[in-house]
Amino acid sequence: MATDPVLRMLGLARRAGKLAYGDELVREACFDHKTRCVFIAGDAGANAAKKAAFYADKANVPCVTLPHGKLELGSAIGKAGCAMCAVADIGMAAAAVNKLAEQDPAYAEVAQQLSEKNVKIQSRRGVKKHKDKAEKTEEAPVKTEKSAEEKPKRTYRKPSGEKRPFRKDSESRSYRKNDGDKRPFSKDGERRPYRKSGAGKPSFNSGKRSFRNKT
Repeated sequence: MATDPVLRMLGLARRAGKLAYGDELVREACFDHKTRCVFIAGDAGANAAKKAAFYADKANVPCVTLPHGKLELGSAIGKAGCAMCAVADIGMAAAAVNKLAEQDPAYAEVAQQLSEKNVKIQSRRGVKKHKDKAEKTEEAPVKTEKSAEEKPKRTYRKPSGEKRPFRKDSESRSYRKNDGDKRPFSKDGERRPYRKSGAGKPSFNSGKRSFRNKT
């Protein structure tokens, strides 16, 4: 774990998901205007330093050269090595540069610039939050307290302990017989009318000639 306060702040931004590292990610963040400050390692090559300055100029954010090498920067953010990175959160970026300014006065101008920008952004956020809260309060309907007498009583519920008429004890439903007898067509020794032998069945030979010759 990094002991330098600047590296610790960059590592915190990495864990919070507010840090872009590497050439491709930094370029994408700067072109999308999703970064607040670009940091480059002290021992980065001239080509990498030129790219970092170009990306920062596109996003209109400062480009700060760290007094730490690529290995130290990569170890702070959990990588083997890192030449450049970009912080997306204004508060974290201002805190990191302020810690640099405490170690070296050469970073004081950039630290002041980011601190002022952080104050403006935070103030705008506070005003917007307060405004949204006031609008929600105005739009919310005013609730009036109603007494217990004004509340309508529920008519579809019966008092506790009382069942519905068809659920009363010792009384069955109206479509059931109480004597236990079966239905007429199911009485013992009696078949259904349509099941009686020869009843209702047409005679296929009545009025017709037989196909067989009579002997």
